[in-house]
Amino acid sequence: MTGEVRAPAGAVSPGTPGAPGGGLLRLADLLNTAVARVVVWLVPVMVVVTIMDVALRLFAGRATLWAFDATVQFYAAHFLLLGGFTLLRGGHVGVDILRERAGPRTGLAMDAVSWLAFFFPFAIVMVLWSWDFMLASWAILETSPGVAALPVYPVKTLFFAGNLLLLIQGVAEFLRVLGGGAARLKGA
Repeated sequence: MTGEVRAPAGAVSPGTPGAPGGGLLRLADLLNTAVARVVVWLVPVMVVVTIMDVALRLFAGRATLWAFDATVQFYAAHFLLLGGFTLLRGGHVGVDILRERAGPRTGLAMDAVSWLAFFFPFAIVMVLWSWDFMLASWAILETSPGVAALPVYPVKTLFFAGNLLLLIQGVAEFLRVLGGGAARLKGA
């Protein structure tokens, strides 16, 4: 988590003069990187809580009522909030077989259509849906179904936040595709 954040290979970096949305690119990258640097610390917390729960069961003969629900919530927060950072690092699944065989213009068109037809509709629907999902959970102060009845509404808030971070990073990556494509076409 401590490496330099760079744009994907062949893309226009945020600092390139004339790059579309340079400030947005930097903001999206910094925001998702900052969130990732904080969220990564949930992993050791999950490990400690799990070890503590197992040790209490094994050596003290008593189970915790809250540890399982807590680790599920920590994992959910970890998973939900790192989507934008994963997109920044190029870690999401993509189908590049056709793209690699295409020329520069066709490849740029394929990239643009993919973002517009697949990513943005999905991301926008998820942001809107998770907003309603979050509000409904807050309205009833939802808790987990387990005996400990831990609050669930904070995690459902993270569901909305994670989708919003993914959408913000998606806008930045789309601008990189457009900027990088324009630069490749000028050089071709």
